Amino acid sequence: MQAIKHYTEVIDGCISVQLPKDFTAKRVKLLIVPTDEENSLTDFQHFLLESPEMTEQEYQSIAEKRQHFASWK
Repeated sequence: MQAIKHYTEVIDGCISVQLPKDFTAKRVKLLIVPTDEENSLTDFQHFLLESPEMTEQEYQSIAEKRQHFASWK
């Protein structure tokens, strides 16, 4: 199943969606949900976007510790 998520403006009570050329379905199901641009992200998505990023050095350190623990098995 091919799904498309698209945000668009409502103008005079109408919306318009341009489908990709490779979208071949003859019937579709629409789910219209009102959204506020400011609130379009979930709390979890905000949490992920605002979280610090792991450096390559930190990742390598964790990978080495995992390898060490795995050798105990």
